[in-house]
Amino acid sequence: MTRLGILGGTFDPPHYGHLTLAENARVQLSLERVLFVPAGRQPLKQERSISPVRHRVAMVKAAIAGNADFGLSRVDVDRPGPHYTDDMLALLQEAHPEAELLFLIGSD
Repeated sequence: MTRLGILGGTFDPPHYGHLTLAENARVQLSLERVLFVPAGRQPLKQERSISPVRHRVAMVKAAIAGNADFGLSRVDVDRPGPHYTDDMLALLQEAHPEAELLFLIGSD
């Protein structure tokens, strides 16, 4: 069974903490791959000003470029909101039925 790490977030901007968490989780949990999932517009963070999604997606692409063990999922940004984590995970499980998904979170 494929083991996929799922790292969701606003990624405004993505930073070394995200990359370090993803790589450490990949190694320690024997993950085949880590998917970075930029959030759409989160209903619980409406008051925050965030960069446009196209910029955040481009920043994630640049941050993970060159690491074949990292990938980008647009599951949240390519669908209408509201965007909730449980919906995103259900859609990813549907897209990867053979995979065991492990949801990765940071301490922030």
